[in-house]
Amino acid sequence: MIFKWFLINELRFSLTRMSEGSTQWHSSCSRMVVKLIHTAVLTVMTASMLVATIVKANSVVLTQGIYSYDVGGEFTAVTSPDSFLGYYVPSTENKSGTGFQTFCLETEVDFYPGANYTYTTASSTAPDNGVTGSGLALAKGTAFLYYEFATGVLAGYNYTDTAGRLSDAELLQTAIWYLQGGQTYGGYTPPTTGNNPFYALAINTFGSAATDAYTGPSVEVLQLWDGTTSAQNQLVLNGDVVPGFQIPVPDGGVTASFLGMGLVGMFVIHCWRRKSI
Repeated sequence: MIFKWFLINELRFSLTRMSEGSTQWHSSCSRMVVKLIHTAVLTVMTASMLVATIVKANSVVLTQGIYSYDVGGEFTAVTSPDSFLGYYVPSTENKSGTGFQTFCLETEVDFYPGANYTYTTASSTAPDNGVTGSGLALAKGTAFLYYEFATGVLAGYNYTDTAGRLSDAELLQTAIWYLQGGQTYGGYTPPTTGNNPFYALAINTFGSAATDAYTGPSVEVLQLWDGTTSAQNQLVLNGDVVPGFQIPVPDGGVTASFLGMGLVGMFVIHCWRRKSI
């Protein structure tokens, strides 16, 4: 409010000085301009407060449950607002239908179960002073495995038996860590294509490109924040959920070629019409 008062009075003073020195300025014009500026300032301030409210509303609480193996996933994430639930299936939501199941992306960054964090979504983990796993792009293999899990179709994953699901959660968490920069954690067996079916699935699907950056629309990193301090990053479905996992494929300039041909065709038709007239 102080800023608004200062700005308006400074502008009113400047306009008054200008009107005193030129016959082109009249008091009515000055009052109109000041009124418009007053309205603009109020609009900007209202918009700023609205944006701040929206940002503040993006919060998430993570908890561990019966499918959480040791310190890893599955975790249950409850966000406010619940912007992501519509992309999940019942087997990957919590029993009350208020949250979704997820896995973490870093072995050396923690979160406190039950604590309230703000969040942002991104295509990479948040930088955290060079900590292992931080500042890394989301890998294709990671995005693929989580997409298959979250949509309830991950081959070999036991969604129905508690003990079986817990065992599979260990394997999937291990595969995700390893695809994200080769991370491992004590008590978890480093994955190979021989001992981890989910890691094998990612490698068999993409080969060496399994660790390349994912640029698709369906899966993102849920970056957790405690103020300006990064907490453990998680995975989230964030729209464009379609049958089958989508990997953007470069078209080698085909789209641009068709566009160019279309423009040439339009030009030819235009010239033909002018000649006919």
